[in-house]
Amino acid sequence: MRAGVRRLVINGSFVTDEVEPNDVDCVLLPGAGFPVDPTAEDELLNGLPFLDIQVVDQEAFDWLVASFFAADRDFLRKGMIEVIL
Repeated sequence: MRAGVRRLVINGSFVTDEVEPNDVDCVLLPGAGFPVDPTAEDELLNGLPFLDIQVVDQEAFDWLVASFFAADRDFLRKGMIEVIL
């Protein structure tokens, strides 16, 4: 990725079987050289249409993936998509 992100997890109704998903939640774990491209970093930090993006450290990334993104508001387990770069 242009920004130098190491891992990306995508969540929200986008990864469900909803006919018309309305949100995409993303958590990004930056790599050692983050940001590689300051313009890309700015786009990530200021958001993109229909995307909720968080750029976090390893501890927050692990918690979001294992707990927050792993279950819905009724605490039912759900899926997510991970991209490892």
